[in-house]
Amino acid sequence: MRGDFKYVIVDGKYVKLRGGRKGVLPIALGLTEDGVRAVLDVVLTGEEDVVSYWDLLVRLWRRYNLTLVVADGVKAVEEAISRSGIQVARQTCLVHLKRSRRVRDALDLLLSLAVPTRGSPTSLPPGRPLLLEQPDQPFNSLLESSGSATPPGGSPGP
Repeated sequence: MRGDFKYVIVDGKYVKLRGGRKGVLPIALGLTEDGVRAVLDVVLTGEEDVVSYWDLLVRLWRRYNLTLVVADGVKAVEEAISRSGIQVARQTCLVHLKRSRRVRDALDLLLSLAVPTRGSPTSLPPGRPLLLEQPDQPFNSLLESSGSATPPGGSPGP
């Protein structure tokens, strides 16, 4: 797939395989700044683990100029990004965040306060401060590149 995909959404889809076995399809959906979407890559694996996501993300990093990875909060994705050394911002998927009542209420409040503006999609009106609890980890964080592309416990891929 060709294109200037800067943003990628990754998620695992659990599937039934022949012989009664179960598998996971980590899927990467790419998004350009112009809103073009495409499935960039799919991996078949036995579970959502660090090595599977590492393999998927490093292949994507080599092909595209990624700036943001959106995921459902599964720890394997976070660890794969950290161990790969790729420099990319991370964000938790808002749909998955909204499954928590406290977070859902905070997001609903933020969205109710947002107003359309020119030049940016939304902004908070002036004079209406919003105080929210800080989570343990930042919602988005830039990683420092270690220059490494070695999978956990393995040698670099092709």
